[in-house]
Amino acid sequence: MTPRSRSLMDFIQAPVLVGDPDGRAVYVNPTFEEQFGVTSEEAAGKPLANLFEGGGREAVLLAVAQVCDGSAGSAARFKLRVEDRGYAVVASPVEADGGRVGVILLLTDEPPGENRLQTFRREIVEPLDELDACLQGLADAGLSADQLVRLQEGATALERMRKWASAVAAGLTEDCR
Repeated sequence: MTPRSRSLMDFIQAPVLVGDPDGRAVYVNPTFEEQFGVTSEEAAGKPLANLFEGGGREAVLLAVAQVCDGSAGSAARFKLRVEDRGYAVVASPVEADGGRVGVILLLTDEPPGENRLQTFRREIVEPLDELDACLQGLADAGLSADQLVRLQEGATALERMRKWASAVAAGLTEDCR
């Protein structure tokens, strides 16, 4: 067996995938092989999206399509969660002879605090919904004028909390531009 020729991408300490214009894998670097348990030979010819599960599959499929057809501009950026690990992904076009002939995906580890923020966002949404339901129930209960003022103050505070939760969510899903 002849040894595989080396590429500069072999030395990148982050997972890298290269796909053709049809979104099929043509290369994965050793870091991808190690972290995802698939060799370059096993990945070759498979749709890039099939190397991931669930929502990750859809995110990769969309990014590859956008990069290859040019609708993403110069690159597509998105977050990817694989088991307990988060990645920020940049999908960039491979260009030759004035056209796009493929895509490169570079996965970098998500910043450490990001997971805590995601957990916080998920955990806070449910009690906010419960509090909203309680306030709605009280509004329908025929309260005194003073009680209605206090109820309105509570609703205003709830709305501020929802805005902060939305800001956290927006920061987590925003493209890494």
